[in-house]
Amino acid sequence: MMKRMFDSTAVRASAVPTASALRRHRSAVLRWSLAHGHAVDRDSLAVIISVASQARPGEVHLLWTSEQLNALLNEDCSNWCSGRGVRYPDGLTTTITTYLRYLCAHRLFSADSDSMTALKRSVADYEKEQCQRLNEHFKSKGAKARHPTSKQQFLAPVLPLY
Repeated sequence: MMKRMFDSTAVRASAVPTASALRRHRSAVLRWSLAHGHAVDRDSLAVIISVASQARPGEVHLLWTSEQLNALLNEDCSNWCSGRGVRYPDGLTTTITTYLRYLCAHRLFSADSDSMTALKRSVADYEKEQCQRLNEHFKSKGAKARHPTSKQQFLAPVLPLY
């Protein structure tokens, strides 16, 4: 018998009811990312699009700034997930980078949006902060490894800047 490695009672973010326009948009992003070889997670994409469109429910959010992206990554996604009983997705930063590429490739960004470079830098800064937090957490555990290779190492994220 196969052991389940996840909480089977948790609702998947992609299964949370949403407007049909948002579902169609998610499907278009998934098709594009698979066709172009970009990594995307269905649940992460559902969280990103749902959180970003909370200001105007049912409409796809196309205005992206570094400040809004930081708020989305730092608190909005976790608040949305906890409010709906959804597990926080693992591949959020990879998926948001793919989603931003999709918006850029289809010229869907609003005129007031920040540049793609600034948005990717914001995602990279968030990943760097997360790695630093994890490193501090493991350092604070107190137990030192006897051999350097037995320590868990976290590398800096590498994101291509197009």
